[in-house]
Amino acid sequence: MAGPPLVCLHGVGGSPAVWEPVRGALEERHRVLVPTLRGHSGGEPFPPGVAPTIPALADALEAELDAAGIDRAHLVGNSLGGWLAFELAARGRALSVVALSPAGGWLPGSREVRRVRGLILPAHLMARGLGSGIRLLVGPAAARRAMLGMAVGRGDHMTADEAERFFRDNAECSALRALLDDAVTRDFTVPEPDVPVRIAWGEQDRLLPPPRYSDRFTTLFPRAERRTLPGAGHVPTYDDPAVVTRTILEVTTSPAA
Repeated sequence: MAGPPLVCLHGVGGSPAVWEPVRGALEERHRVLVPTLRGHSGGEPFPPGVAPTIPALADALEAELDAAGIDRAHLVGNSLGGWLAFELAARGRALSVVALSPAGGWLPGSREVRRVRGLILPAHLMARGLGSGIRLLVGPAAARRAMLGMAVGRGDHMTADEAERFFRDNAECSALRALLDDAVTRDFTVPEPDVPVRIAWGEQDRLLPPPRYSDRFTTLFPRAERRTLPGAGHVPTYDDPAVVTRTILEVTTSPAA
């Protein structure tokens, strides 16, 4: 649809596939762009001499917006994608921001950020080690729920194909370790956007559980609207696509946006 542009940003180790459960409904109201972050499965590598950092990801996303002829867009991001949405908003590229369990709600060197690194990196190494055996492992619904519990509230709601893609994308993220090292040492300090902002957190988010990782956003963005996604995990699009779609479109189609 030729509506206002909407950009959906996935998290570290993810891919545009995480937006597939909601993409069709969003495209009924928007021109939707779902980029693949650099250094991720199916995405462009970082150019020689460019270190994999969050500012470098934001630079690449800005270049992609320019190439698509988009000056400003509604920005929706999950996890690292939420952090990047705020980075782009600080550069004047946002019509609105919807952040789903955004990353960055920690202080550099804190126990909270060490915990996150201690969860994400071993999961990445596990995904790489599983190789072709992942398809067999994620076949039973109960196994999907157990293996994906850190990321999804109800992994058994995912199909075996979705679960396999989820693990393969993580395994093929060549920049994950470098981006993780950058994220845990970088202080998330961006100005509060002068556009409508909604921050929504999965009620069952086990990777960045609220309020432990959400309180800092209240301090940084006191005017932002808050939402809780009932029963959803860190990547909520698989848990309740209808609620996630509504959470986004209520902002992007509002008169204020």
